[in-house]
Amino acid sequence: MQAPGTATQWMKHWLYDLGGANVDLFLAIQRTLPDGWIWLAEVLTALGSYWGAPAVAVLLLVWRRVKVAEALSLTVSLYQFVLGLALALATAALAKALLALPRPFVVLGEAVYRATSVPDSRYTMPSGHSVYVGVLAAALWPLLGRTGRTGVLLFAVAVGWSRIALGAHFPVDVIAGFALGWACVAVVSPWAQRIARGLPLAGLTRRRLASRRRSPGPGALTGLKTEQENRTPRGPLPPSPN
Repeated sequence: MQAPGTATQWMKHWLYDLGGANVDLFLAIQRTLPDGWIWLAEVLTALGSYWGAPAVAVLLLVWRRVKVAEALSLTVSLYQFVLGLALALATAALAKALLALPRPFVVLGEAVYRATSVPDSRYTMPSGHSVYVGVLAAALWPLLGRTGRTGVLLFAVAVGWSRIALGAHFPVDVIAGFALGWACVAVVSPWAQRIARGLPLAGLTRRRLASRRRSPGPGALTGLKTEQENRTPRGPLPPSPN
C-alpha cells in the first residue's frame, strides 16, 4: 500500500480510514452476520430511521400529559429533540456534500460485500440513522434512569451495527453520526429550555434591555423628577408663633 502523497490524503488515511482499520472492521462485521439473520439488521435499520421522528414526538406529548409532575422536563426534551434533529440533519446533509466520501460499494465493489438496502444518498459520511439515534439518545437522556439509559445506548449501537451489516456505512460514519446528533442537542439545549419555560430567547432579551436603557419609561422619569425636587434647596422655615 502506497503512502498518502498529499496532506488531504494523509488526513483521510489516518483520520477516516484509520490506517485501513475502517475497512477491515467493516468487512469483519459483515462476515459475522449469516445470511439468514439479515432480517434482524433490516428491522433495526427501520426502527432507527428518522422517519420515526413524528412518532417519538407524539409519544413525548402523551408522556407529558400522563406525567403532569414532569411536564416541564418532558417539554424541554421535546424541544431538544425537535430542534436538535432539525439542526443535525441539516448539518449532516452539508457534511455529506462537502466531504463527498463514497459509499462502501464504490470503495470495495459489489462483489466484496453484502448490500441489502438502497442508500438515500451517494455519500456516506456521516450516517443519517446514527445522527437520528444520537439526537434521540441525547434528548431522552435526562428523563431516563440507569436502565433506560443503558437501553437507549444499546439501541443506538444496534442501529449503527445494522447500517454496517447492510453495507450502507463504514464504522467511522456511524460513530461520527452519533457524535454529531448528540452535539446538536447540546447546542440547542439552552434555547429549548427557554422556550419550554416561556422565556424570550437570549437575543430578544438583550435587545429589550438595550431598548430600555435608551428610552427610560414613565416610572423612571417620575423617579428622576422626584429626586431632583428633593435636591432643590429650600428657604428657611417661618418662625412658629408663640
